[in-house]
Amino acid sequence: MPTNRCQAITQMGKLCQWRGTVRDTPDGPRCPAHDPSRRAEFRAQAQVGGARSAVVRGSPAINPTSLSDWPLAHGHGPDTAQECEVVATWAIHAVAMGKLDTKVSREISVMINAKLRALNAGRLGDKLAAVIARQEQIAKNEAQRRQA
Repeated sequence: MPTNRCQAITQMGKLCQWRGTVRDTPDGPRCPAHDPSRRAEFRAQAQVGGARSAVVRGSPAINPTSLSDWPLAHGHGPDTAQECEVVATWAIHAVAMGKLDTKVSREISVMINAKLRALNAGRLGDKLAAVIARQEQIAKNEAQRRQA
């Protein structure tokens, strides 16, 4: 293995700055981080490190999408205010039982609040449209009455 520079282009579009031992690959000399044959190895190491970090933090290493007890039968996010309430209740229970990290639960609550605000804005828009339509009808009736 010759000692020279890695020829990989970083995500920022610049040449890799590695100046240690590189491997010759079909794409040119590559450092350990850019060697395609080691990608799976690095990914596995990252997953192990993530699990260790979760244990150190005292939080379970859980992927919420893998939880089998998702409260909505259709399997996706809430569509109504009632479904938002069901998911919020489920998240509270899952945190209490240690099945869901509090950080994940907080993100769920942020998304539920955004969904509820969007639903409320939609209802207000519908009400406003009805008021405008009613106002136009009243103006039309008034114009007809004046002509008669």
